[in-house]
Amino acid sequence: MTRIEILEPHGLCAGVNAAIAKALTLRDVYCLHALVHNEIVIGDLKALGFRFVDGIEDVPDGATVVFSAHGVSPRVREAAAARHLTVVDATCPYVAKVHAAARDFARRGLPVVILGDPDHVEFQGIAGEVPAPLTFAEALSPASPLAEGARLGVVAQTTMNADDVARQVADLRTRYAVETAAEVCRATKERQDAVRAFAGDAVLVLGSRTSANSRRLADVAAATGKRAFLAGTMDEVRALDLAGVATLGVTSGASTPERFFADAVRFLKHVPQHVAIIMDGNGRWATQRGKARGEGHKAGAKTLGDVLDWCGARGIRYLTVYAFSTENWKRPKEEVDGLMSLFARILKAKESRFVESEVRFRMVGRRGDLSPNLLAVIEALEAKTARFERQFIVAISYGGRAEIVDAANAAIRAGEPLTEETFRRFLYAPDVPDPDLVIRTSGELRTSNFLLWESAYSEYYFTDTLWPDFTEAELDRALASYAARHRRKGGV
Repeated sequence: MTRIEILEPHGLCAGVNAAIAKALTLRDVYCLHALVHNEIVIGDLKALGFRFVDGIEDVPDGATVVFSAHGVSPRVREAAAARHLTVVDATCPYVAKVHAAARDFARRGLPVVILGDPDHVEFQGIAGEVPAPLTFAEALSPASPLAEGARLGVVAQTTMNADDVARQVADLRTRYAVETAAEVCRATKERQDAVRAFAGDAVLVLGSRTSANSRRLADVAAATGKRAFLAGTMDEVRALDLAGVATLGVTSGASTPERFFADAVRFLKHVPQHVAIIMDGNGRWATQRGKARGEGHKAGAKTLGDVLDWCGARGIRYLTVYAFSTENWKRPKEEVDGLMSLFARILKAKESRFVESEVRFRMVGRRGDLSPNLLAVIEALEAKTARFERQFIVAISYGGRAEIVDAANAAIRAGEPLTEETFRRFLYAPDVPDPDLVIRTSGELRTSNFLLWESAYSEYYFTDTLWPDFTEAELDRALASYAARHRRKGGV
């Protein structure tokens, strides 16, 4: 099996992050060129109503236009002003710095050479800052308009290979007196340096093929003698041929969303997307120690907090836990009241932690069974965390049969003809994918009415460990067991 090593840094760089953050505050706007070169980000923005255009003339008079992270030329800014457009400038600070350097060289009367791809919008924006800019090839051609030994200024597209920039500047210095402000952005250079330092035999760059910095990361890997892969979608990740790859380094371009990175790494490491846990054994744990059952529930709550962290560190996107079943109402009133009070206290105490960790909290189960106080705490936390992608789902007053009955009744009220696909829409959390792995603690070998519909093809892992004693090592054993299984789901 290929060993996966994460290369740091990865995910969105500061400039791209700032550009996206600006864009997300807007509605009913136009964007000149792609905001960033990543189809996932562009798809998200299109879903919010963004309209992408290739020329400033395609933006209606008086509309709002976003300048992409790649920057624009002064001519474009002048055209926007003349047509009374409201401009939101999302130019990356590093790109703006290059523009300023090019202007300074031109102001001082120096010819300007721009290193990079003349067809790239960033190059074109920089070129608009100076009269008669030259490419690297033009400056070194026999037909160059520059005299031997002439003084010139050099700038570079920020997403270039840092080694290529150094070589090209050195080549220019063999014929000219060069002043250079040519450097790649820090995020690009750090990723390239990490790829060069990686000792494995192959590198996967997660990023769009339209992204210059992603393509160049793959070029850097290939230049060091490693096998280089570039993938911009999960379909491309799944199609990778890693035969013969002992250690794979995984990095990403500076415009690649972290959620795609996490999904790809989880797939490569055979980590389940959704883990569900039947947390059994709190009462027995307390009894074995001569303590009240309530002490076992408190110890189990602490374990749950740790497990949530461990799952997050391993890229597990959904964690569903069985906290209180519809059958548990039969327990002594003192124990039930203590559990409900414990739920409310824990959720209030952990509110800031959920927000800081960007974890969405959700409850599944019969809400009408809960006290108004507990339900208010739950719904307030759900509202505060609704925007986050990673999800922590707690089943309270939950039963698999009850969920199926409730879904069937909801479908009848809606007059919906039922298929497996339409029935799913009436479950408690229809948008959550089915659990890949269900873990049951305490040695019991049954499903106990948990996620009966959703777990039809889940893998199960049973352990004798009582829930309060569940450890990170035990979680890893469960994940290793899952990774070793071949999930046919009725196929071959």
